[in-house]
Amino acid sequence: MGNVFRAMKKHEAEEPAEPQAPQAEPAKAKTAEAPPKLDMQQAMDRLRTGRPVQNGYSESLVAHHDRGGQITEEYRALRTNLLAQFRNERFCMLLTSAEAGEGKTVTCLNLAMILAERPDRRTIVVDCDLRRARVSSLLPIQKEPGLTELLKGTVMLKDATQGTAYPNLSIIAAGKARQEEVGELLGKAELEEVIAQLRRQYDFVLLDTPPINVASDAGSVGRAAGDAILVVRMNKTRRESVDKAIRLLHAANVRPVGIVLTHQMYYIPNYLYRYS
Repeated sequence: MGNVFRAMKKHEAEEPAEPQAPQAEPAKAKTAEAPPKLDMQQAMDRLRTGRPVQNGYSESLVAHHDRGGQITEEYRALRTNLLAQFRNERFCMLLTSAEAGEGKTVTCLNLAMILAERPDRRTIVVDCDLRRARVSSLLPIQKEPGLTELLKGTVMLKDATQGTAYPNLSIIAAGKARQEEVGELLGKAELEEVIAQLRRQYDFVLLDTPPINVASDAGSVGRAAGDAILVVRMNKTRRESVDKAIRLLHAANVRPVGIVLTHQMYYIPNYLYRYS
């Protein structure tokens, strides 16, 4: 019996062991990969070759999506004409329109992206249209905090400033304001302080405001800016409406430096040349 027992043990030892199911490795928490960082030179190279560096930009921003296109070249012509009016090539510019729906915000952002092609200059866009904020709907940025929270004193300037795919282009959104408090907010002395600080920190400051014929906000912001571009939709806006807008700008002590005609791409310095 002992020999049989020893033989059975020897047989079991010689049989291959049954394969065991591999034990599942503990699940590892997935971490989002950080997007690759671009230095200034890399970002500028990608912009010049026409490859957008970030998604989420509205199709109307042709200066981002079609950098070699005809309309983009028109924006570069606008930049050239604007810089020719400022000896130090720095400015704080209000962008307004006579009526709603003339392409004011789109013009503001396209111009900002063209200005951002200058790697030695810093550009910022401020959405001062607290009634119908549109800047944050055209860019992949947060709606708040923004100018509203700045004027209320609940955030600092650095907390309200957002970056973009362009290393030297920043945005301040409108934030969240109630309709009944917009006039009071834009009438605060803090607005001039914010704009003065931006003028010190940036070379190009673009202020997107409501249509001046619709709301007095453009005049309030314009006093701190000093200069303005009037955006007009070609073959749509009535001449009387444009004349009224220019008079209102002068009444607010704001200098209209030119008119941008949208949907046909024309620029009229001191109210008359080709652009949009």
